Amino acid sequence: MQRRDVLKLSFCVLAGLASPPFAVSKSDEKSSFKREHIWAHYEQDATKCWKLREGGYATAMSIRRHETVTFHISNSRSYFDIHIFHEGARRTLVKEIVGLRGKMQNIPEYGYRDGFDWEETVSFRIPDDWKSGVYIASFPTGQGPREILFVVRPETPSASILATIETNTYNAYNPVGGKCFFPYISSDRIHSELLSFERPLQPDFMGGFYAWDQFFTSWLDAENYEIDYCINSDIDNEPGILENYKAHLRIGHGEYTSRSECEQIQRFVKSGGNLMTFAGNAFWHLVETRNNGRQLYCNKTRYVEHPLGSPDNPATSFLCSIDNLRQKTIGVYYTSSVNSKTAVPGVFLAPTTEEYGFFRVAQAGHWAFQGTNLLAGDEFGRADSIVGVECDAGDIVLRDGKPYFTGSDGISPHYKILAIADAAGGQLNVDLGIKHDKFYCTMAINENEFKGTVFTAATMEWGHGLYRDSSPLAQITRNVLDRLSR
Repeated sequence: MQRRDVLKLSFCVLAGLASPPFAVSKSDEKSSFKREHIWAHYEQDATKCWKLREGGYATAMSIRRHETVTFHISNSRSYFDIHIFHEGARRTLVKEIVGLRGKMQNIPEYGYRDGFDWEETVSFRIPDDWKSGVYIASFPTGQGPREILFVVRPETPSASILATIETNTYNAYNPVGGKCFFPYISSDRIHSELLSFERPLQPDFMGGFYAWDQFFTSWLDAENYEIDYCINSDIDNEPGILENYKAHLRIGHGEYTSRSECEQIQRFVKSGGNLMTFAGNAFWHLVETRNNGRQLYCNKTRYVEHPLGSPDNPATSFLCSIDNLRQKTIGVYYTSSVNSKTAVPGVFLAPTTEEYGFFRVAQAGHWAFQGTNLLAGDEFGRADSIVGVECDAGDIVLRDGKPYFTGSDGISPHYKILAIADAAGGQLNVDLGIKHDKFYCTMAINENEFKGTVFTAATMEWGHGLYRDSSPLAQITRNVLDRLSR
């Protein structure tokens, strides 16, 4: 066993407490430069998406086996073929559609809101042997390759785990047609409160699938986990969708969530289902799916005075301030940043240093760490900076040298913090009036309050560390999936 050097934790300094809660080891892993180019895709060249002339979308984005999927494509090529791939451990070609005639289609003025309304290019029935999961239809255009993302669901539940692909968040950040929920990447810097799913996703980014979700979904397939997949609007449209599953899985970046989703998940856990969340900035803004899942609405609160609601200004879209929906669903309150950009190019809120980007173990004896050989204070995830971009936690206090949620912000005292990481509060929390000397990211679990269990590893970047052989991340993930899906 290698020698364990004792370090003083930066996150120990809480409310004047300067003593470290436990001894820690300094890993041999070196801090890696953060994959900041991934996050930058949201903003990079957004203007190219406002008048994107060539591309396509599927109606609907979620289709059961034996149902028909329809592609709507604008293409200046005279002829083109479509290659459809299942996104798993490998990108597997499952279908070819050849000899299609290209046609340029108009972009409606309010297509970002009402849908592009392009003519049907081709339809086909989903075969009964296609796995549930994420599929990408790829085709050439005069402006370069384009892709269409859609999710295939089973006719009836066929696995013990149902995973949600966060298409609400994909749509929220998608500036194709000129508008999204963010003024700074919308035309004229004016956002729209209503967005259509019936428009192409950004080329090369696919709403965020390539940045976060594909790391996790590919790993799940490589590990031979049987998973059924759905999208956010499926949960809104089918109130009983979770009832036939043992566990529900959320990954990546699920920022935009409906009250219906929160309340269904809460009922699911109370009745004995298990929730597994490996995601950051999750369950943050309240949205509504409208028009049978074809549109997404968000009266989005901007960071202004009293954004969390007050007698003078009770309205808010922050789920943490709407009946504590966020806290009750996933056990976190605020969102912080790690390695997130500032207005100054090359300057980040929390640069990758010895303080940021990784967890340290707080409860080494917990079953989540079985087989990892991690001891209290040991770090994990530094090499891939897995605590990154945006991550979540709550008000924390030290007792007997270990971190606990205080419960003052609505997080249940039944949550046990298994691991903790440093984060930077940033302007977001300052504007929200959340005033702490230190901000964190937590990996926590609630096993005793309900019939079911809630596990939350509250970072967007968890999937980026699953492939490193020397990291315990994969074993922790297996432990959680195996135990909570039985």
